[in-house]
Amino acid sequence: MKAVLLLFAALYALLPGAYAVALVPALWILQRLFIEEGEAILTVGPVDITAVDFAILILSGKLLFEIACKRALAADRRLYAALAIFLAINFLATLAAGVKFGESHLLRCVTSWARLSSDMMLVPVAAQAVKTLPQARHCLGILLGTLGVLAAIQFVNFFGASHGIIIGEVQGIERGEVRYFGPVGDSVGFVLLLGYLLALGFGSLAGAAAFLGAILLTAGLGAIFATALGTGFFLLAARRTPAFGAAVRRCAWLLPVLLLAGVVAGLAFARPLIGPLLDRVGTGGYASSGSQRLDSARIAGAMILDNPLLGVGYMGYQQVLERYGGKKFFDLSKPDGATANSNNQVLQALADSGVPGLVALVGLIFCAGRSLLRIAVRRDDPFFSTFYLAAFLWLLALVFGDLAAVWLLPSFGARLLWILLGVSVALPRLLAEQAAHENSPSSSAPAATELAPA
Repeated sequence: MKAVLLLFAALYALLPGAYAVALVPALWILQRLFIEEGEAILTVGPVDITAVDFAILILSGKLLFEIACKRALAADRRLYAALAIFLAINFLATLAAGVKFGESHLLRCVTSWARLSSDMMLVPVAAQAVKTLPQARHCLGILLGTLGVLAAIQFVNFFGASHGIIIGEVQGIERGEVRYFGPVGDSVGFVLLLGYLLALGFGSLAGAAAFLGAILLTAGLGAIFATALGTGFFLLAARRTPAFGAAVRRCAWLLPVLLLAGVVAGLAFARPLIGPLLDRVGTGGYASSGSQRLDSARIAGAMILDNPLLGVGYMGYQQVLERYGGKKFFDLSKPDGATANSNNQVLQALADSGVPGLVALVGLIFCAGRSLLRIAVRRDDPFFSTFYLAAFLWLLALVFGDLAAVWLLPSFGARLLWILLGVSVALPRLLAEQAAHENSPSSSAPAATELAPA
């Protein structure tokens, strides 16, 4: 299977750049389904390379080739500077942590940092790979299709788990607290939130309901909180999405029928859909989860106080748990008996690279939001403006939702964000070229005909 997946990654990278970039999340899903967690398909020295890493390396090589050929490069200087500063600060913090905590700690943190750097390469790769507006539409359409597949997998697991049909991860079957995560893991709720906001923006109320149901199946506190915030943000900005208003108006005359159908659907499906959520509440699952987050925060606080300027290295939290009292709260003798992060993005940034790391994260989020919003406020293409308005609201909801999780950096959702940002870098130039072509005299004036002399 490793050889097959490696060959698939190589063939996939031969696709036109825009489509290859858009398929990175799908390749990552296949990797999670067919390769054991942490198992590499290729090892170079101490570094394990996954199928996604291999594909991104090839795509990055194509970008470097274009740079070497001195072709025009699409760039957003502020965004690229924010990415570079974030990586540089975390790298320096990781080197300092290696001196303090040893070579083994350094190697693990450098490996995590290298994988983050590889993922962030998707921004310039996507920006350069998207050459035309149709390619940009197809790229974003592939991402939306990937989200739809993830939502469908949630329902396949929901109906199939009792029959032994499971795709990816389903937790808690043995203790009656079932939670559905699929191939993405417990970040899936944050990922599906993007699909939910996109469905609302494009006026697909049925699609929004399907994504919402898929999110509820995760029973994730952070995801549900972020979804509530995202819904509120969307309603405040709904006037900028004509398709949503049109969908609401189309359905207005069906309101009595919809209410009746809602009651019937609620009786048939609402309890099963929110069952995982109610089970966690009824059995104290959320109390336990809240306690774990408090314990994780206490340990992160100890790390931050001891390393306020340099942190413990990028994603070094788990490696130094024991040093900072992790035994008091977690069973460190079991592989899954501890916690991999602080369950709070702010605390995680401080623990990783101290105060400079938090400042760099804030700057990165600001520049990313600016890049997304720049496309969202345009009025020359309703598809792109609607898509990027949903993406901006998604990022905004993630910032608040990540007060109870660490799913912005790193995660599957972050890969989606890097691709969206890369396309957003390419779009202003492409939209300007289209506008210039449409407004040029040669494109608007009728073609002149030569009259032959009599």
